[in-house]
Amino acid sequence: MIKMKRGALALGTMFLASGAAMALEAKMYAVTTWNAGCGGSTRNSWDDMVRAWYNDITNTGTSLFGWCISGHCSDAFSKDGSRVDGNMVNSLFADASRVAFGDDGTNLDDADAAMIGVHGADVSNGWSGSMRVNEAGSGDCSIRTAEMEIGDTDLEFLHLSSCNSMDDNQWSNWERSMGRAHQVDGFHGLMWIGSGLVSDYRDFSDDAFGGSISDSWLDNMHYNNAFGTNNADDQCPVAFAVGANGNDALNRLHNERYDNVFSDPPHSGTTGSGTIWAATYIAGCNPQGEDTIGN
Repeated sequence: MIKMKRGALALGTMFLASGAAMALEAKMYAVTTWNAGCGGSTRNSWDDMVRAWYNDITNTGTSLFGWCISGHCSDAFSKDGSRVDGNMVNSLFADASRVAFGDDGTNLDDADAAMIGVHGADVSNGWSGSMRVNEAGSGDCSIRTAEMEIGDTDLEFLHLSSCNSMDDNQWSNWERSMGRAHQVDGFHGLMWIGSGLVSDYRDFSDDAFGGSISDSWLDNMHYNNAFGTNNADDQCPVAFAVGANGNDALNRLHNERYDNVFSDPPHSGTTGSGTIWAATYIAGCNPQGEDTIGN
């Protein structure tokens, strides 16, 4: 199911860059234990899940006589940083144009693709991700969508292994936080953490080479009756992209891959000028913590 919304009048024309023209970079962030000043339940497998993605997207593998026989060879991203627990604070993900303490330009936004694994909630029609350390000054125990402007430095793809990170009521606010980022992937309602899900994150990355990132996210992250107890505990992935116009947004959503990164869309920013957003999701998916999308 696709949903599309006009942010403002489209400006200009976009052109696509075929293939990966340079070595792209990946970062990962995950919290497993909240015992450093901010609250949250321990989730021992979260770093394993996120690291499975990180290790695959950066897996160069083996090439033989010009043929890539394992891994992603020249299309693989390079490792640009792995942070687990430690000093996980708001400023790593916040933008200085939104809040004075933001420092994402040398952290989250310095990569081309990044994944964050933290507890999440829907607060004021936006995602709120739980930090581990209550940062000194104006930073606090959460990073919120309104504090982010992703892609104004570098970031093209942001993946959120976090509850309520892409609820349908948040989509227009995510568009306002897209500073030339291409796509954000997350979950409508609650998502699950466990050792049995580690391979899903590896497979997501692997499938996003040669297939669209959005299709791979939905295919690998969707579960009906995740605990097999009722019809309201599905895991409901959502992929969200912006473009210069409706066709561009849909083209990015359906066709952009790790090994075929398009040129940057117009800057969205606080007013959402210059872009239209599109989201794809599993029709009828019914998670805990939210209604079925569209209800």
